[in-house]
Amino acid sequence: MDLDFRRAEWESRLTSPDWYMRVEDELRRLFFPVVHHDAQLKAFRHKVYELVAELLESTEEEPGIRLSKLSAIGLVRQYAFQYLADDMLGRHVRGEPVWSGHFRQGEMVFFAYHWLIRPDGAAERLLEDTAIGWHAGNWTVNTSSVGIALSGDYETSTPPYAQIEAAARIIREYYSGVARESIVGHREMAAGISCPGAYFLQGWKQMLLNLV
Repeated sequence: MDLDFRRAEWESRLTSPDWYMRVEDELRRLFFPVVHHDAQLKAFRHKVYELVAELLESTEEEPGIRLSKLSAIGLVRQYAFQYLADDMLGRHVRGEPVWSGHFRQGEMVFFAYHWLIRPDGAAERLLEDTAIGWHAGNWTVNTSSVGIALSGDYETSTPPYAQIEAAARIIREYYSGVARESIVGHREMAAGISCPGAYFLQGWKQMLLNLV
């Protein structure tokens, strides 16, 4: 597996309107598969994400992951995947420039989620509730749900209490009409997905529901 990041080559291909077709092989081999323990591959991915974030011309600098980088990850992993599949709400889009229709401070963004919650409990709205995100892994569910992301890697650990409490607070304040059984994790909506981690279903999901 070639993991030598050649910036000039990537930049040349990424600046084309059909960039996702020019890097299709790399996207399918190196970016679309779910990876947890390959440090070398993760490092390579983040070099590409950083370049995409630069090309998006965002100057956001937030604690933890920058919003510009989060948008870059959404562009590469969600939007490129869908455009390569040639299906955007039933419309053929392969070969067209990627368009999200979502804007933040005048710049187009490619967030998959409506909310981002930091480990210290700080919550940031990424998309309006009327915007369709790519969080559920199922288009029908995407159009009728809201995605709340917890920043951090909790595959084998539990999020900080402040982060869980903040998620519950967002649900209480903005989505009080949602039934408890409709508050679900990513792994409950998409087969083969471990997000939001091994301890969610038998651990902190109940804590979240109790706080809601």
